[in-house]
Amino acid sequence: MSAHAAVECPWTVTDLSKIKALTLSYTDPNVPIDLRVQDLLSKMTIDEKIMQLNQYTLGRNDNRNNVGKEIDNIPAGIGSLIYFGTDPTLRNQMQRRAMNDTRLHIPIVFAFDVIHGFRTVFPIPLAQACSFNPELTKLSCNVAAQESRSSGIEWTFSPMIDVSRDPRWGRIAESYGEDPYVNAVFAKAAVRGYQGNSLTDSLSIAACLKHYIGYGASEAGRDYVYTEISRQTLWDTYLPPYRAGIAAGAASIMSSFNNFSGIPVTANRYLLHDVLRYKLGFKGPIISDWGAITQLRDQRAANDLTTASMQAINAGVDIDMMSHAYDTRLKELVENGKVTPATINDATSRVLKMKFRLGLFKHP
Repeated sequence: MSAHAAVECPWTVTDLSKIKALTLSYTDPNVPIDLRVQDLLSKMTIDEKIMQLNQYTLGRNDNRNNVGKEIDNIPAGIGSLIYFGTDPTLRNQMQRRAMNDTRLHIPIVFAFDVIHGFRTVFPIPLAQACSFNPELTKLSCNVAAQESRSSGIEWTFSPMIDVSRDPRWGRIAESYGEDPYVNAVFAKAAVRGYQGNSLTDSLSIAACLKHYIGYGASEAGRDYVYTEISRQTLWDTYLPPYRAGIAAGAASIMSSFNNFSGIPVTANRYLLHDVLRYKLGFKGPIISDWGAITQLRDQRAANDLTTASMQAINAGVDIDMMSHAYDTRLKELVENGKVTPATINDATSRVLKMKFRLGLFKHP
């Protein structure tokens, strides 16, 4: 055969694509984030995925004799923690456990309610709105982000953009008041202040729009109670601030406690999926409020924690904050066909993507 004769290649284009894919790794910072997420997700077990969808607390035990002991009781594979401390030492001890004692070395993201300052205290959000100066709010949130990140916190549950019109409601101080437009303007300012130009910046933190949605309409100003909101009022009054916050790039959203016209938001697929995901195009993780999934039983939406877990995850709540529902019930629900593996994968991928965006895999 001539030296110049054509030689048939034994590899097809599909084979070459597979080989190229094998060279991609979630540990490689040069690989696009979406591909890193896909690679990591493909390596995870169902148990590892579910742990990413749970949030516990760290730093609440401040007894000098017990400091650090609570780390032993927290799973190393936990997805996120609310960090009640201000010292990065305890936080780093927990992070080392996550990085050293887990198979895939997935870092934890640490969160806190940084509402109007972390070390430096600024006026409450309601007072900030009275200034009609969103640039000052952006600056204050930027300062709060720098102080938070330096203390080991990468995620804040702020800004609160509940349109609030009843002064009897105890949480009105956290909001920007009664006007949808003002809430929208300050939502943008806060998100841009917290998140800066990039979440990978060592002095930026992830923002969280809350409480989605209609929480400020609680009847007679009583917290955790029923709200009656028409579709017209939903779109005209309560959604505009969320549109603005999403447009500004908010990394996450927290669902609200309230029963929304008969269906609790925590179990409301129309609000969490149809509106938030499909119509508003939000792609980040949705986290429940504290114990909101187990609260579905008190709201008579679920008879038990298993049903409550199924309702919440299928409605669109990605992360369970302190209900101990997902960690104890999700695997059983997947095995019984009540929750699809695709639902778990989607939720886990959103959590992982936020961690990659925050640069935690490079600097845990």
